[in-house]
Amino acid sequence: MTERMISSSEEMTVEELATEKELRRRELEQAFGSYNFVVVRKELFAHLRDPAVTIRKGSITFNTACINGLEDVVFVQLLLCEDEKKFAVKGCQENDKDALRWCIAKPDKRKSRKMTCPDFTDKLYELMQWDPKCRYKILGYKIEFEGETYYVFDLIVKETFREKPKKGEAIDETVDYRKGYYSEDIAGTFGVPHKKQTQVTVENGYINVAMLTGDKKLVEIEQAGKQLTLDDNSASVNSTGEVCPDEEEEVPDGQTIMGE
Repeated sequence: MTERMISSSEEMTVEELATEKELRRRELEQAFGSYNFVVVRKELFAHLRDPAVTIRKGSITFNTACINGLEDVVFVQLLLCEDEKKFAVKGCQENDKDALRWCIAKPDKRKSRKMTCPDFTDKLYELMQWDPKCRYKILGYKIEFEGETYYVFDLIVKETFREKPKKGEAIDETVDYRKGYYSEDIAGTFGVPHKKQTQVTVENGYINVAMLTGDKKLVEIEQAGKQLTLDDNSASVNSTGEVCPDEEEEVPDGQTIMGE
């Protein structure tokens, strides 16, 4: 008799726990949209195996993860967007215009190589106002655009390393030359708002990849998009081709330009 009572009591406890758990799950589900989540930056975690490029005075090097991400690609074209501070790479054929060898290809494997390019890096350091005594590591994001695969690098979101002094130069004992650091606007925050992260904006026919990297320019572009939308909706064209104002139509908050 006693054993049956204990067994019955235990079953009720399990049922009660299951009910409490379900109620809590529903509560979280209903309230989830009201939480101000941020997407934690990938840069705040160890990323030794993530695709990346290292840029230093005189050369650039894509890491092995980057090389392996574009299977069988030996030659690439490098693309630079000065306005948005974006750097990209895509595979190409050896005889294509401006084709560059980015890896050492052997029958059994491929590995990264240092691409010597002082003329290019001099201009890049000047554009980004970088310290010539430092090298910069930037994570790559793999995207598809018009049927081609690219790696895109946000030059603003970079990890900075102090270069070791050359032979004969004094070594600063207070500096850890192996450790990188990010700027305060990146290192000092967890990430970008979750709702912003899920918005893709388009400008001049190109995808803005700030949503991937947390570039603060995303906010500026969205604000510009709102203004353009307001301008477009401030007037309408009648059947005769004349433009007449339309004061009743309002643009919803948060509207962005559609259009990669």
